[in-house]
Amino acid sequence: MNAQFPAPAPADAAPAPQRPVVLIGPMAAGKSFLALHMSKFYGYDFVDADQLIVSRHGVISTIFREHGEKYFRDLEADTVAEVLRDPDHANAIFSVGGGAPMTPSVRRMLRDELVAYLEVDAETVLPRISGNRTRPMLQPDPERRWQELYESRRACYEELADIRLDGTRNRPVAEIGADLEEALVRLRAPRAGRGAPAADRSATDRSATDQEAQA
Repeated sequence: MNAQFPAPAPADAAPAPQRPVVLIGPMAAGKSFLALHMSKFYGYDFVDADQLIVSRHGVISTIFREHGEKYFRDLEADTVAEVLRDPDHANAIFSVGGGAPMTPSVRRMLRDELVAYLEVDAETVLPRISGNRTRPMLQPDPERRWQELYESRRACYEELADIRLDGTRNRPVAEIGADLEEALVRLRAPRAGRGAPAADRSATDRSATDQEAQA
């Protein structure tokens, strides 16, 4: 696990400050949709890095065209840092772009945060991006480029993830959201004695353990 959770505190100690949950995953995985769902049904704040950038600097495809990818990645890194250090966003589900964790400074920041990785498969994503002309990183062949980018970024996503969410096979967002909320409740539960939290495994980890028990 990447986020560093504190040792058990005395009963009368103040609780540790809550931190945002950073939602990562490939382009078109549905991260923003999931973050909105968590805001609507579970009471979290919704923060989206791409939306913040657009509101301040204009359309992302235009930024790429006029200034290049490095300029955009610098804006993105600054936006991530700003959100993570702002106490007003402590209760947020914070969705970041698919390429954000590939920037070294962002990756370093995320290693100290609670990170949820939304995993998807090509069959789920391809209908969403077929013929897309608004995502600069997917041009000129969205289907091929998405697969290439996912394969090159997947190890980074997996390395950063404290929680892994199954978004394959077009799973309903309500099911994914319920998995995320369950994982967050378990991770943030008070620790008992000198042991680990009551449960700190992702939905994927729990599923794997259940399958092993049945084998």
